[in-house]
Amino acid sequence: MSNKKLEQCLDLLLELPIQTFSTNSEWVAKNHVFVCREGAVHDSHGYVTHAIENGAIAIIATKPVQATVPVIVTDSYYQSVSLIKAYYRFPHHQLKHIGITGTNGKTTIAYGLQQILTRQCKSSYIGTLGVKYADKHGPLDNTTPDAVTLLNLFDDMVNAGVLLNVMELSSHALAQDRAGFVPLEVGVISNIGRDHLDYHRTIDGYVQAKLQLIDRIKPGGTLVVNLDDPHAGVAIDRAKLRNNVMTFSIGNHEADVVADEVQATQFGNQFTMYYQGEHAVVDSQMPFRFNVENQLAMASVLLSQGWRLNAVAAALSGLTPINGRSQFISLDNRATALVDYAHNYDGLLALFQGIDVRQWGKVITVIGVTGDRIREDARIGQLCAEHSDVVIFTSDNPLGEMQEDIFRALTSRVGDTPYYEVSDRLEAIQLAKQLSRSQDLLLLCGKGHELHQHVTANKIGRQSYIGDRAAVSMEGKQ
Repeated sequence: MSNKKLEQCLDLLLELPIQTFSTNSEWVAKNHVFVCREGAVHDSHGYVTHAIENGAIAIIATKPVQATVPVIVTDSYYQSVSLIKAYYRFPHHQLKHIGITGTNGKTTIAYGLQQILTRQCKSSYIGTLGVKYADKHGPLDNTTPDAVTLLNLFDDMVNAGVLLNVMELSSHALAQDRAGFVPLEVGVISNIGRDHLDYHRTIDGYVQAKLQLIDRIKPGGTLVVNLDDPHAGVAIDRAKLRNNVMTFSIGNHEADVVADEVQATQFGNQFTMYYQGEHAVVDSQMPFRFNVENQLAMASVLLSQGWRLNAVAAALSGLTPINGRSQFISLDNRATALVDYAHNYDGLLALFQGIDVRQWGKVITVIGVTGDRIREDARIGQLCAEHSDVVIFTSDNPLGEMQEDIFRALTSRVGDTPYYEVSDRLEAIQLAKQLSRSQDLLLLCGKGHELHQHVTANKIGRQSYIGDRAAVSMEGKQ
């Protein structure tokens, strides 16, 4: 798009009473601009009429469309995004951004950082738990939204006085370049395991998507990487010519930030943190060893931004547990429920390794696997059977897959461990309560904070769900 055409398009937009820009015709309301995109499977140009009926006052498209409102045609979706950037006066450049990716730990690190940083300046969070800034807190359809949604959010953040944005970057978002225009001050890779092979096809494809985070860091910015992760060396090599690198580790003093003398339990952790010849003790409410790694990632970000070690340790010690992550609930029958978001093999393994089975009677695990992870179901089912006395397999976002097929895969390697198949998640949790006795542990895995089920493919439509915490807290037969 030439500068002259850009100016003409901007002039047209500036004459309209625009409320916001929308990429989904179902989201369109009065005074919205509908932004069309032609994808490999889905073409939203076919929903122009629907968008206008819902209140769209203009259309931005990448090919000619018939409409009763003004239409701006760009050469590509990227040009459409550039036009919206210019309309909003490039709000992404008015914020400092911290981006976090990893197979596990993204949400805990990002939400924890925002919890800490908001005490110092107005900050925001974008990720699995939704969007949070100023007095606003709401859900998002994806961990990392599309570029147009991000620009809407960034503009509103700037108007609300936000200075710093902390966001999760999923492997899908990195591969699809949803946030490629966002300049990161700090990028964090918590770990790279094995996940989303339905989309990335191979481990190499998944790893490459995660490593793309490094290319989003500004020259002179900082990469924070887990030195205990097998892919740390590859990440450091990719970053070291244009970025600073901050490494963290549990026990490896070759890292910049190290946790040692670690006492990680099911109810909290304590460790000594070392950095540049100094040390400080962290006494945290966050349970399990994997949360020590998450806190080291947070610490590395803060230290890279000039925080003193004692201030970092105090901030970590003051963190409150994050919704749907390692949350314990005492039940009336003196059993205990643990609600956690662990839903892939690596996350579940870390959770099971953190549980001291000597502290409990039986371990009863309630687990469902999302439809896009069906290739991993057999491994996950076997893992749960090996670490549980009873397993109740249930639903967790089947995404168009038949629940019977998911059950068939999950149970293919369970061996002699008793198990049940209960499609209704609420009923599955109620069954776990009925089976439990005093001192037993109920592991409710996968949903975490989520209050919905994605039943059909591509997350089109959702079913309401009361949530695991509410489900296990309901009165009923035990």
